[in-house]
Amino acid sequence: MIFSNANKSIVRSRYESILALSFICLLLFDGCSSLSSKNKKSDNLSIQISDPAKKVGIAMVKNITSFKDRSYEKIFQGYLIEAVTDLCSNTLFVKPGDAKFPDFLVDLPRNEKGNIDNHTLTQLGRQAGMNTIVAAEIMGITGKEEKRGILLFKDLHQFIYIQVKVEVYDTQSGVKLVDERYSEEIEIDELELELYKKKEVVSRSEVDDAFLKISEDTGEKICDAVRINPWRGYITSVNGNRILISSGEEVGLVPGAILEVYTAGEIIQGVDGHQFRMPGRKTGEVELTAVYADTCEAVFYSGNDILEGYSVTFKH
Repeated sequence: MIFSNANKSIVRSRYESILALSFICLLLFDGCSSLSSKNKKSDNLSIQISDPAKKVGIAMVKNITSFKDRSYEKIFQGYLIEAVTDLCSNTLFVKPGDAKFPDFLVDLPRNEKGNIDNHTLTQLGRQAGMNTIVAAEIMGITGKEEKRGILLFKDLHQFIYIQVKVEVYDTQSGVKLVDERYSEEIEIDELELELYKKKEVVSRSEVDDAFLKISEDTGEKICDAVRINPWRGYITSVNGNRILISSGEEVGLVPGAILEVYTAGEIIQGVDGHQFRMPGRKTGEVELTAVYADTCEAVFYSGNDILEGYSVTFKH
């Protein structure tokens, strides 16, 4: 059986918590203003753009436990994808199994300390037109015995604990919008515990129930983070008056839309080798001239200080 009161511990450094809180405040302001924006073509014809879809990358789930059965990550991955696709609206997911699933989401880049290299990861995400990236790991599957009950009537019970870590990165800043650990407790019988100790085997049905519960809780938090994170596109090339952006029809862009351009922003150093990018300043505007499936072309509309790596969003 699975106990519903799952133990969840949020793992955040104080430094990153302050950064994340400040960033979310900026997102709320930016998101509210972008919803009511209207874009105009150069011939003064008004083009109304609905809120574009958010593009979210889901990295392959990693199982860093000692279990020989490596199918557990596939089980959790399947439930996690099902949960977010059901709960998140107006979202385009790039997920394992897709024909064009990128290599950088198979093996996430890591820094010298062994942590996820958030700077490199989010840079690759921006080049792929992603707004957020979801990373999950199965941290542990452990068994133990303990006495439970009332006073003199306590009996010895056997349990399996499953621990999962989930992180959601904003690709514009590198900030973690979600950084949590979840655990589920499964009560098993004495024979199952002995089998676990000898061969590290756990009943598949019990594991399924645990991962389903974790994915449901995780999915809600992921979708909350995606919702408050406003859409941004990213400039991948500037050649004369020809500007390429890593977003297109799949997220709802159309020719004639005018987007504001913001500089890349200063990079600051965080703890554990993490790097974060501060919000940039507005430097101009571009007009979309041709829109393809996952990219689009634009020309200068105002300003001339527009470079590769800058971000775009709708006019406020």
